Amino acid sequence: MSEPGVVRRVIIPVVLLGLTALGLLNTYGDSSDVQRLAAETACGGTACGNRLVEFSKSPFSHEYAFQIEKGGARVEVTCKRAMIFLGDYACVKK
Repeated sequence: MSEPGVVRRVIIPVVLLGLTALGLLNTYGDSSDVQRLAAETACGGTACGNRLVEFSKSPFSHEYAFQIEKGGARVEVTCKRAMIFLGDYACVKK
């Protein structure tokens, strides 16, 4: 079939490069849709006045902190993909 060295020399580096590219995309790619989803989650699914005060992005998740206008509460939201590097984002309040 194929030589055992092919897996070690070709397939594993290609898979690792692909995972690195996906991680970079999660960290540095456009996240405006994720931020909008996080704002909706912070408000409980309804439109409310909130202001983004802090955010951080990593290959595994995005974290946002919003200041809610009514009451002045600070709400923190974490958004993660369904399958670590792939899939749709889902957000939950901390």
